[in-house]
Amino acid sequence: MAGSKLQQEETVSRWQWMLFVVVVPSLFAAFFLLLIAKAAGIDAVKAKQWVDSVPFVAEWFDWKKKEKTLANTIETQQQTIKRQNQTIAKQKKQIEQLKSELAAKDEEIARLSTQQQLPTQQEKGGGQASAVDVISMYDAMSDKQAAAILAKLPEDEALEVLSRLDSDKAAAILEQMPAEQAANLLSSLHKWAAREEGAE
Repeated sequence: MAGSKLQQEETVSRWQWMLFVVVVPSLFAAFFLLLIAKAAGIDAVKAKQWVDSVPFVAEWFDWKKKEKTLANTIETQQQTIKRQNQTIAKQKKQIEQLKSELAAKDEEIARLSTQQQLPTQQEKGGGQASAVDVISMYDAMSDKQAAAILAKLPEDEALEVLSRLDSDKAAAILEQMPAEQAANLLSSLHKWAAREEGAE
């Protein structure tokens, strides 16, 4: 019991010492300095400028400004990262699209090479494939692929194929060709059809 009273007195005396030796003199000194500054006519703005000119003190006072600047920098960098992520996503989509286009081109090349081998096989096999088979192949192709193939054929072969195709299919194929080439083929097709009618 006596020990706890002694401990309480010690704690109280420690707080009293802190109050009377540290806190009260600090308050008195601050008040006294403000009173002297006011009496001396020291301007608060000039005092701040003087404080700002002291290197370490100025840095200590400017920590909030630096914090705000850092926050703005972080936000700007996050926005930049977000934009870069969006750009990366767009580029990935473009890559996927280009891959699919490349696969389509590979298929087209395979079909073209098969079709180029077909006439050679026909010549070797004594004309096993008929013109009807060739026309049915063009009917099965997409308009774009057929247009690409016909664009590379000699004009008389292209005209023969177009004349044997259904008129809707032929029109769709001509739409996929460059305008000048389609116009030339259409003109030649018209003349060819007129010759066929004249021959009959």
